[in-house]
Amino acid sequence: MVRLAEVPRPFVVGVVVERDAAAARRAALAAFRDGAGAVELNLAALADDERLPRGFFAGLPGPVYTSCRRAPFMRVYGAKFARVPVRGEETRMALQMSALAAGSAGLDLEADAYAPSPDEWTRDRRALCRQAEVVTGAHRAGKAVIYSWHPGRKLRWAEAVRAMQALRARGADFVKVVERVRGVDEALDSVRLSLRLRDRCDFPFVFLPLGPGAEQVRPYMTAFGAAYLLARPPVGSNRLPAQPPVARARALVNLA
Repeated sequence: MVRLAEVPRPFVVGVVVERDAAAARRAALAAFRDGAGAVELNLAALADDERLPRGFFAGLPGPVYTSCRRAPFMRVYGAKFARVPVRGEETRMALQMSALAAGSAGLDLEADAYAPSPDEWTRDRRALCRQAEVVTGAHRAGKAVIYSWHPGRKLRWAEAVRAMQALRARGADFVKVVERVRGVDEALDSVRLSLRLRDRCDFPFVFLPLGPGAEQVRPYMTAFGAAYLLARPPVGSNRLPAQPPVARARALVNLA
């Protein structure tokens, strides 16, 4: 199996959000068929009594890493996910660590994991120690860590670059920042910031807008520095408009 860090960049990530494991595997396979270089499996979407079967990751043609978003975040994927199981911080991380042991390629760790905050950022020492344990465990297993930050606002250049560098210092193999925008002008500013980050960061990163206007620019962000492009599999429940279909994303990434 190719490791996530070994996938030629830029690449497409098919984002899988499904209520059961069988549907998740179908969506993952479909994403790979349409040109995804990797798949993100969002464990938060799974029903409370649903577990990944033994061998879930076996036989998939590319790396699959996991995320496990908090319940309120899942609303971005559509009404179907407006109500998902509410899982505590320890449970969310334990699910991802179990997936690592079962064969996943890595995990996505929020900047405020273990100490949730409205801005999704923490400096709490105990939380940072717990995050470091997760990072160390993943790296010892030879797996990748994607550190992510989803502030609910537009960022300035200074805080964008400071966040990128801080998350890299925490042990990220990839850093992903998704800022909120309120229109096309702010989304275009996300492009400008990504270009500046490309010149500043010597590690793989993704800087994306989310909100009104984001759909017009997100499909092209790999041309402006993003290591990968998040996309919707051709089958399944992911309905996030800001994520283009995998096949279209693959065609656009080929132009980058």
